[in-house]
Amino acid sequence: MKIATLLACMTAIATLGACASAPPARHVTLDDNRPPVSRAALTPAIAVGRTNVPDLVDRPQLVLRTEGNQVTLSEQYRWAEPLRREIPRLIASDLGELLDSSRVAALAAEEAGFPVDFKLTLDFQQLDAVVDQGVDVDVLWRLEHRNGTSFVGRSSFRQPLAEPAAEHTALVAAHRSAVRRVASDIAKKIAAWPNR
Repeated sequence: MKIATLLACMTAIATLGACASAPPARHVTLDDNRPPVSRAALTPAIAVGRTNVPDLVDRPQLVLRTEGNQVTLSEQYRWAEPLRREIPRLIASDLGELLDSSRVAALAAEEAGFPVDFKLTLDFQQLDAVVDQGVDVDVLWRLEHRNGTSFVGRSSFRQPLAEPAAEHTALVAAHRSAVRRVASDIAKKIAAWPNR
């Protein structure tokens, strides 16, 4: 009887020890909660539609590229929502801020609720978090004006780590900066669009 009780206690202690050894998962988001700004009404209306993100990185875990063609999935750092849904929302928010427009939405044009001047689609070829370096970005984006003309642009760069913070925190911040930089490229093209 005493041996059975002793074995049950030892099993319980071993199970608790195994559970305690793995750190809890942390859920992160690219949304840095920037306060909204006042926006003019007579500015471009944009619908940020379809956004493709490589399957390799569009998963709950933060994907880290290490040496050569090796990747590691971080079980401790997870995205709070799929990148293919979060990125267009953040691009829309950044475009609204950069172009001082209240008529930018991460929706299909027919669902926007206002006449749309531009339809935007994004196709990420690469969005890789590179350990100790930053985030490699390569994205094709297409703007289609309401008059039928269109433009295909490309943003391709490495967004370096901004600070010597904890690796994962710095990489999440670099992802956010990269998305903002893509939005800036798109905003410049829209601002320069003839007869927009």
